[in-house]
Amino acid sequence: MTRVRLPPERVLELQKHHAERLRHCEPWSAATPWRQELNFQAETYSVLELWAGVVASDAAVDALEPGQFVDSPARRFRYCVRLHRRGQALLTWWGSQVGTVVFDGDVIIPALYQARDPDTPGTGYWNETPWMSLTPGEFITLRPGTRMAKGKVVIAGLGLGHQLIEVSKRLQVKRIVLVELDRELVEWILPVIRPHVRKPLEVVIGDAYEEIPKLHADVALIDIFPGYGDGFRRVAELAAASPHIKRFWGWGTSEMTGLAQR
Repeated sequence: MTRVRLPPERVLELQKHHAERLRHCEPWSAATPWRQELNFQAETYSVLELWAGVVASDAAVDALEPGQFVDSPARRFRYCVRLHRRGQALLTWWGSQVGTVVFDGDVIIPALYQARDPDTPGTGYWNETPWMSLTPGEFITLRPGTRMAKGKVVIAGLGLGHQLIEVSKRLQVKRIVLVELDRELVEWILPVIRPHVRKPLEVVIGDAYEEIPKLHADVALIDIFPGYGDGFRRVAELAAASPHIKRFWGWGTSEMTGLAQR
């Protein structure tokens, strides 16, 4: 890797800009529009902790100690609470644009990790990057799909249950069908999430590409992609195979407005 050494005056300029961001932080709101630079007051960032008493830590996921995590019965998933330090930048995305968010104090970020596949490069038991974490970027990029939800809604992908919970709060939503591939994840984490779900919920265990075409619904929200920015084609294919679902939206697409999706 080639290292780039910045001139001292540029380093000073960046340091001043960072300090200025921390002096001009605003309250966090779930309705905050995306901007390339977001600066929030730490005390206003409220997140749902699924297991009470899990101690927040900024140690690597493989280095966490008892009391700092909850593992699924077969140890395929690990829930923990990340301690994110004041001033450290987190990435955000919107379409093809990338930005950052900083907090003026330490915040906690619940996260879900998956055990490393034997064929995946690396040395630890757990993947180094979370499968899902409750960051501002996650909230903001899920929000357009949540706002589309009405009537009978299919949600593909459970994760930490954020979108499931938020969709269930909408008056326009009557019932929800959750489609999740992993039975262990559902049996382990859904009982903790379910008390926060306000609408009738049906659970389908299976592959979204096989199960969703069988369903009837007003809207399908798809969050099954490993990365952001490559989901358009797969959402379009799933929509074409699902004649009884009126509208589709997918996280992982390169446009988050939903306007280019059926």
